[in-house]
Amino acid sequence: MSTPSKRFPKGADIPAELAACLGVRRTMTLRRVVRQSGLPLEAVLDLALELLDIASRKLAPSPISRQAVGLGTARWRNVGAEERSEALRRAAQARWSKEGRARQEDRKAAKK
Repeated sequence: MSTPSKRFPKGADIPAELAACLGVRRTMTLRRVVRQSGLPLEAVLDLALELLDIASRKLAPSPISRQAVGLGTARWRNVGAEERSEALRRAAQARWSKEGRARQEDRKAAKK
């Protein structure tokens, strides 16, 4: 956006009410973005709202996810690093051995 657009978009005037709400610094920034991008004011504002919506979804996890994280944190709160490592290692080994058994059974069934 460092190179300004050759044409000034139609409808780039910022309404006085919006400018009063935004303040001088934000109004100047908005004018600069509109001028440099060549997009109409409505498109720039729509894009900004979409970006805010996406960012808010990324930053604020859903209540179910937040609860799961809280429960997981509470589960490991008073467990030492060595105990946690051992428990997680055992869980991973059990998961892999379970998959290995399933593959072996599939191979045996395929041979028959």
